Amino acid sequence: MKKGCRAVCEKALGYTFSDERLLSAAFTHSSYVNEHGGESNERLEFLGDCVLNFIVGVRLYGEDSSAAEGSLSSRRASLVSRAPLSRIVDSLGVMDMLEVGAGVNKSDFSVKARSDLYEAIIGAIYLDGGLSACESFLDRTFFGFVEPERDYKTELQDYAVKRGIDAVYETAQDGCGFTCTVSVGESKFTGSSKTKHGAQIAAAKCAIESLT
Repeated sequence: MKKGCRAVCEKALGYTFSDERLLSAAFTHSSYVNEHGGESNERLEFLGDCVLNFIVGVRLYGEDSSAAEGSLSSRRASLVSRAPLSRIVDSLGVMDMLEVGAGVNKSDFSVKARSDLYEAIIGAIYLDGGLSACESFLDRTFFGFVEPERDYKTELQDYAVKRGIDAVYETAQDGCGFTCTVSVGESKFTGSSKTKHGAQIAAAKCAIESLT
């Protein structure tokens, strides 16, 4: 990463790296490595995902002493899901600093690709400054800014169980994406997305908004 870019990036993150190589690795996409060699941020992304889940889990555990394991897991999953992490990356304004291969348009990056960058940054901060540095980074960028994403599939499942009916999903590829139809009793609802999981969520959301 160029010196000028490093200063701007560290200012946006609110963290100064002791090891510049970790910062550079966090902002190196696999498409860039395919053309120029080196190491992509995928390993840092894996590590950052682990650290993020741990820190959020510890916070949730301490905040509600009466919450059951299932409730804590569900709340953590909704907080660390791709959509809110992607929005954090956009708010930080660091997407332009990601090194990508020729012809790759970063403005077309998916929600997952943007959330991957956030996790890679966490992984790099962890290796550079430890757990306390990661907690400080999350306090600045994550906690207080991220609201739990609604779990429409679980809501729909609960709705169906209470009424003694089933919620059955049928998903099929549709062009470059997927379309899902969920049958709830005699009613059917449809949703579409670029991924199977996203299509199921879209269908469940449509069902919940129509039925409740």
